[in-house]
Amino acid sequence: LAYLHSDPLWGSDYAFSKLQSDTRAYIPVNSRITLALQLYGNFTFGDVPFNELATLGGESLMRGYYVGRYRDRNYIGSQMEYRFLPFPFTSPFLRRFGAALFASTGSVFPGPSLPEIEDLVVAGGAGLRFLLFPDKDIYTRADLAFTEEGPGFYLFIGEAF
Repeated sequence: LAYLHSDPLWGSDYAFSKLQSDTRAYIPVNSRITLALQLYGNFTFGDVPFNELATLGGESLMRGYYVGRYRDRNYIGSQMEYRFLPFPFTSPFLRRFGAALFASTGSVFPGPSLPEIEDLVVAGGAGLRFLLFPDKDIYTRADLAFTEEGPGFYLFIGEAF
């Protein structure tokens, strides 16, 4: 949970506030499979400048939409990821590979009421994982996401969340 307040009293050109909430849960299914869940909210109040509006999309939440594809005063989003880490191969090198299936939904909206169901956008996809640093449990990921607007490809070090 984070709260940001900008005010001309201390040099800002705008008087606005931002409240962000990021709740995550990781549920082990077995020794190799984890269900990861995330619920995110970004809410702004006051004279919010364009670059501080809530944005939907990116490499972490709502993969498949570029950052800022949708922008408004408020944003709610959720996602789930089913992680298969690692695959049960016999070779030590091949055991460093894994995969994930993911789905997300979210919406930006002016507020104060929550968006309607038909205003939600969805994304989903799958990705490969490679255990880059075994001692640190750091994976690199290659994700392919799909939206109603087309696909998106992501190559990053670290999990999405």
